[in-house]
Amino acid sequence: MVSWGRAFKAALVLMVFMIVWGLLGTIILFSGVFTGVFGQMFNISTEPPFFTVNWTALGIGAILVIIGTLIIVVGTWASIFKVFTELIVEEVKKTFPAATAAAPTPTSGPACPKCGTPLMYVQQYQRWYCPTCKEYQ
Repeated sequence: MVSWGRAFKAALVLMVFMIVWGLLGTIILFSGVFTGVFGQMFNISTEPPFFTVNWTALGIGAILVIIGTLIIVVGTWASIFKVFTELIVEEVKKTFPAATAAAPTPTSGPACPKCGTPLMYVQQYQRWYCPTCKEYQ
């Protein structure tokens, strides 16, 4: 089970990511709003038509607003997936450590005449070995 300390650490990391994505997205979003608004201010005249729409400024502003919003939303969700996936992977690794491949053990055989431990037959030397006495029989 994930400890409270580890959970709060992950939550703090997530909060930092969310603040970064929020600031970055907000800067882009507000630059889109200002582009759209200020682009219209220069189209005011004293003669008819008194106001013309600057479609280029509106289009660029709308695109920046959409990009800023996407950065906030997608960045936040990506951070959630990243932080919690790392937390889960670490917990699984801690709970289920990788099984190390054990070297094949030689066949057990008769008991050692000195200590009574079962002897193992080592094919390489074609002899019986006592792991306790560390001697070949």
